[in-house]
Amino acid sequence: MADELKSLDDYQKKFVANISHDFRSPLTSIRGYAEAIVDGTIPYEVQNKYLDIILFETERLTKLTTNLLALNSFDQKGAMLDIRSFDVNEVIRKTAATFEGYCTKKRIVLNLEFSAKETYVDADKSKIQQVLYNLLDNAIKFSNTDSKIQIRTEEKGSKVFVSVKDHGIGIPKDSLKKIWERFYKTDTSRGKDKKGTGLGLSITKEIITAHQENINVISTEGVGTEFIFTLPRSD
Repeated sequence: MADELKSLDDYQKKFVANISHDFRSPLTSIRGYAEAIVDGTIPYEVQNKYLDIILFETERLTKLTTNLLALNSFDQKGAMLDIRSFDVNEVIRKTAATFEGYCTKKRIVLNLEFSAKETYVDADKSKIQQVLYNLLDNAIKFSNTDSKIQIRTEEKGSKVFVSVKDHGIGIPKDSLKKIWERFYKTDTSRGKDKKGTGLGLSITKEIITAHQENINVISTEGVGTEFIFTLPRSD
């Protein structure tokens, strides 16, 4: 019990330290640029550039707060799921549509490949939508310009397999087991992913586990990454 309490205490200290760091960075940036605009250090003609940075950092804080609330919900309530039958293909189409502007900017093509016109699963629709959003957000973030991302669904017996595959920078082999940890970021992602919170994959894992399903990752550096998760097929 003493070891368990020490482990919990260490985790809480690390958790608070990570939150403090991830909040401090954007807040420092917002305050610095806002003060420079107010006191005239930044000339009026270039203020829009720094206002865009302030908006960017505000979005980063919003995303961090949303993810922390999602994790807190799992910690406090456990697996509170609203299980219903729905067409996962339709959810994929709608989620993919929200990234249209982002993909156009990076010249990334999203290929949706469904084994059937409709694929019904029994799951919590809003949480699976969050899983898809997190995986697509990651895939686009770490994809190269002028590349493709495939999102597939396939029925196998009583399961539906959903795959999100990119052709981006990939994940280092020694990081594959750590990517599900809260706040974890690979060394390669730190320079490329300025807005990431290190919570998206942790939330994704917890949602799929709450459904008593599995999620796996296959990745090769410089080649790309594929996430595959299962859901129960509706009768």
